[in-house]
Amino acid sequence: MSIVDEDYEVSICANCGKGEEESSNLKSCTACKMVKYCNRDCQIAHRPQHKKECRKRAKELHDIELFKQPPSQYGDCPICFLRLPLMNSGSRYQSCCGKVICSGCFHAPVYDNHGNKVDNDKQNACAFCRVVAPKTENEMNQRLTKRVEANDAQAIYTIGCYYWDGTNGFEQDHTKALELYHRAADLNYVNAYNSIGNAYETGKV
Repeated sequence: MSIVDEDYEVSICANCGKGEEESSNLKSCTACKMVKYCNRDCQIAHRPQHKKECRKRAKELHDIELFKQPPSQYGDCPICFLRLPLMNSGSRYQSCCGKVICSGCFHAPVYDNHGNKVDNDKQNACAFCRVVAPKTENEMNQRLTKRVEANDAQAIYTIGCYYWDGTNGFEQDHTKALELYHRAADLNYVNAYNSIGNAYETGKV
């Protein structure tokens, strides 16, 4: 419970009415988040009055969480601002700037400010930062390494996959791969969780 006085809000215990100046450790009801209490005794004492309203609000909060839009790994395309597809084929990771753009923007032709199609070299540039795509495996690996240093989850995961398979110029090292998978997972990169599970299921680590 709180009392609002124009410019500021003062929280008080819903049971005894003590304010923050008297009890600096007021705790919110964990179910509804609408009221606060000094301690557990006050919460228990106030329960008969609060129970019906608490259950109603807790149900509303549950429904909000249950029916909210499913999260996308990357959110919106930074160019067209449309929601990125869940399928991997629907988006492209750019090792130059670390952006993930939709495949539509990735394949769209590039035009100058006069509406003229630009030359082929610039057509191979990143649709977001305009840096030309890497021409060699070594150049790609250098870019990915820089992105790893910037704590870019997808770059970390990608190099982890290279270590796992022993491809793209990286020697096979399952221990190193798993370390990178865990690092990407700590940054909430969802594909990393699948790879970690697969690593343990196959018994290769």
